[in-house]
Amino acid sequence: MKLNDSKKTIYIPTKKHVLLFIIAFIGAILFFFEHFAETPISVSDVQVSKNFSQEKPEVGYLAPGFTLRNLKGNYESLEDYRGQVVILNFWATWCAPCRVEMPSFENLYRRYRSEGVVVLAVTLDKNVGSKIKSFVDEYGLTFPVLLDKKGEVERLYPSMTIPFTYVINHEGRVVARVDGAKNWESKETFDAIEYLLEASQ
Repeated sequence: MKLNDSKKTIYIPTKKHVLLFIIAFIGAILFFFEHFAETPISVSDVQVSKNFSQEKPEVGYLAPGFTLRNLKGNYESLEDYRGQVVILNFWATWCAPCRVEMPSFENLYRRYRSEGVVVLAVTLDKNVGSKIKSFVDEYGLTFPVLLDKKGEVERLYPSMTIPFTYVINHEGRVVARVDGAKNWESKETFDAIEYLLEASQ
């Protein structure tokens, strides 16, 4: 519905429009949780048959290297974790799906960190250190959170979605890419992680 006056047109939503909005919103929520329940990786997903010597953010290639500061101001490099299984996640404080996904990363990290698994969470937030710190405290995150303030690493690992995650094996090779928020505590995911750990022995 719209009302006209001498200067401008004012649009007033009708009951039909409100109802359609509510239906669309509920549909979006159901769609999100349906996909969140999906297993991000399985053993077959991380069995890479082709290996390439170049650095490229694609399966089979060596993961592009980078160095960023963590929340304590210290530098950390991807190379520091060579020999371990790395879950490289890109996220932001303003990303609602990231908030849903983060607890499963923390639980995965606590389950396997002593065996050689690390979660590296690269935040795409720019110049909002206090918000990032509050986010980390709120969710009790104990894995490294890295600050990509200039977007340098984001350019190395481009994506149209957020969050997105790379799984990197002990050789520093990308073995899987996962778009969107997923539940990282499924049995299939644990089996895949354990397969990668066994391969690193």
